[in-house]
Amino acid sequence: MKLRTKLLALSLLTLLLPWSGWKLLQELERYLREAQEDKLLSSARTLAAAMPFEYQTRLIFMPDLYLPLRRLLREPMLDGYADDWPDAGQGLRFQSADGRLIVDLLAGSHGGRLYLLFELRDALPATGGGAPKPADAIELAARNPRGFFRVDIRPEAPGPLHVRIHGETAGQVDGYWLDSGLGYRAELSLPLQADETALSFRVEETTTGRHAGPLGAGDRQAAWISLVEPWTGLSAWLRRSAAENTRIWLVDRQGWVLAGSGESPFPAADNAASTTWVQRLLYRLVAGSRPELGAQWPLEPLRLDQPVVRQALAGNESIHWLQVPESAEVMNTVAVPLRLEGEVHGTLVLQSASEGLLLITNRALGRLVLTTLGLALGLAVGLWYFATRLSRRVERLSNSVSQAMAPGVDPEILPLTGDRDELGELARNNERLLRAVADYSQYLQTLAGKLSHELKTPLAITRSSLDNLANQELDEDSRRFLERAREGLDRQTGIVRAMSEASRLETAIEAAEWEDVDLVELVRNCVDGYRSVHRARRLSTALPEGTLPLRCAPDLLAQALDKLVDNAISLSGEEDVITVDLIRRNGHCRLAVRNSGSRLPAEFQQRLFDSLVSLRERRGTVPHLGLGLYIVRLVAAAHRGTVAARNLPDDAGVEFVIDLPLSPPT
Repeated sequence: MKLRTKLLALSLLTLLLPWSGWKLLQELERYLREAQEDKLLSSARTLAAAMPFEYQTRLIFMPDLYLPLRRLLREPMLDGYADDWPDAGQGLRFQSADGRLIVDLLAGSHGGRLYLLFELRDALPATGGGAPKPADAIELAARNPRGFFRVDIRPEAPGPLHVRIHGETAGQVDGYWLDSGLGYRAELSLPLQADETALSFRVEETTTGRHAGPLGAGDRQAAWISLVEPWTGLSAWLRRSAAENTRIWLVDRQGWVLAGSGESPFPAADNAASTTWVQRLLYRLVAGSRPELGAQWPLEPLRLDQPVVRQALAGNESIHWLQVPESAEVMNTVAVPLRLEGEVHGTLVLQSASEGLLLITNRALGRLVLTTLGLALGLAVGLWYFATRLSRRVERLSNSVSQAMAPGVDPEILPLTGDRDELGELARNNERLLRAVADYSQYLQTLAGKLSHELKTPLAITRSSLDNLANQELDEDSRRFLERAREGLDRQTGIVRAMSEASRLETAIEAAEWEDVDLVELVRNCVDGYRSVHRARRLSTALPEGTLPLRCAPDLLAQALDKLVDNAISLSGEEDVITVDLIRRNGHCRLAVRNSGSRLPAEFQQRLFDSLVSLRERRGTVPHLGLGLYIVRLVAAAHRGTVAARNLPDDAGVEFVIDLPLSPPT
C-alpha cells in the first residue's frame, strides 16, 4: 500500500468527530427530555396536592355506577347513527351472563332534553332482512326529584320510535331504531333534565333468555346509573393553573375524564409544518425508539385508557413520549395518582406539547453535521494533500537515486538536498553514499590497468633473474624450486595480461569499427570455433532461420560471446549441456547462453557484471579475476544494450542474456 493510500485510510479516523458529535447530541436530547419530564412531573405533583377540597370530596364519594354526560354541540338528528356523538366508541358497557349480548350506553344533553344512544351487538344477530325479533325489547327506567317513570320499547321493525312514558311524569320518548348488521342502535330523546337524573335499563331477548343491563325483573329492583355532568368549576381551576402549551385532565378510577383544562397545547396548523419530514426523521434517529409515533389525543376526551393512565391508576407515576408523524409536535405526558384517604381515587394527567425540543435538536444536528463533516473533510483533504506531496517527493528522490546508480551519472543531481526536513537529510546521505560508491567503482574500474602497468617491470626483472639463474650449474632440488618459481611467474604474467586486456578493451571500444553483419552467421561461426576447441563439451544452438542484420562491432560481440561461453564452461561439468540462443523480438535481438549444473546466489545476481567480482571456484591453472562479465557489460553498453543473469526454473541451470536493439547506435 502506498504512503498516500495509508494516510488517506488514516484520515477515515476523522469520522470519529461526527460520531462523537452524534453521541453528544443524543445526550443533549436526553438532557432536554429529562428536564421537561422533571418540570412536568413537579407541576403535576403540585396540582394534585393543591386540588380544591370540594372536588377531592366529590371524587371520594363518587357513585358506584355513573355515566358522564357528553357535551352535544348541536341537537342530534334521531337517525340511529353516531355521527352527532363525540367519542362514540367510549360508552358504559353491559354484558349478558354468557357474554354474547353486549350493550354500550351513551348519554348527552342539549336544549333541556336528555339524549341516549343504545348500541347492541349480538353474537347471533337477527335474521329476516335485519329486522328486530318480536322478543327484542328495551325497558328503560328513570328517576329524579320530580318522580319516577318507565318506558318499554318493543319495535316491530327498524325505523322511527314514538313511545309514551308510563309513570309519574307524562310525556313522549322520540327515537329511531336502526339495524347495524351485528345488532342494532336505538337513539332516544327524553323530555328530562339531565341534572339529578338516574337511569336504569334492561335489554332482553325473551326467545334466548339473554338480557343485559342494571334493571332487575321488577321496576324497583334496579341498579341506578347516575348521570355526571362535567366539573366546570374544576375545569376552570385547571385552565388557570395550566402552563402555556399544556393541558390537564382529572381522570377517575374507571378512566372517565371528569374535568379538563380544555385548551389545546398544539401550535396552529401553519406553524405545525415548520419542520420537514427529513428533519423529523433525523430527530427519530437521534431520539431512537423513546418517543412513540402516534396520533394526537382528542381535544376533549371523554375517557382516557392509555397505558400511561392505567399505570398511574395502579399507583405509580408514569411518563410517556409521543411524536406526531405528520407534524413537528413532540408531546410529553405525565400522570400522577391522586391518593385520598390512603387510596387511589383517580389520576391527574398533564400533557405538554412543544416544537422546541424537536427544533432545537434539529438545529443542533444541522450545525453539528455541517461543522464536523466540514472539519473531517478539511482534515481528509489536508492529509491527502500532505500525503500526495510527501509521496511525490519520496518518488522523485527514489527515481533520482535509481538514475544516479547508472554508470557515468553524477550523484550530485539528487533533488531535495536543500530541504531542511528528514527527506532532505535522507537525500544528502544518499548523495554522500552514491558519491562514495561512484568513487569506489571508478577505482575498481581503473585498478586493473594500474596494476598491470605497475607490475610489468617487476615481473620482467623477476623473469630475467630466473633466466640467468637457469644458466648456472644447479643441483636437482634447486632446479625443482626454479621451475616452481617460473610457474608462479607465468601465473602472475597471466593475471597482468588479463587486467591489461580489460583496460585495452575500454580503449578499443572507443576506437571500434562498426559494420553491418549477419548476427546469425556471426554466432554460428563462433559456436563452431568453440566446438573445435572444447571437443569434450556438449554445445547446442537455437538460431532463427534466415538472416538477422545488425550494425555492430563484430569483434567486440565475438569477444563478449567468448566470455559468456567460457563462463558457462567453467561453471558446469563435462556432462552438462551449454546452449546458445538467438531470438528476434519487438525490435530487439536476444543473445542467451545457458548451462545446466550450477546456480547463482540471489544476492549477487546484480553484481556479477561489476569489475573484479567473481563467484567461481578456481579450476585449473587459469586465474579468475572477475573481469570477464565486466567486459560483457562494457560491450553491451557500447551497443546500447543490457545484460542480465538469472537462475532457470526448477534448478535447470543458469542463463546469461545480452539484449541489443536492432536500430544502429548513434
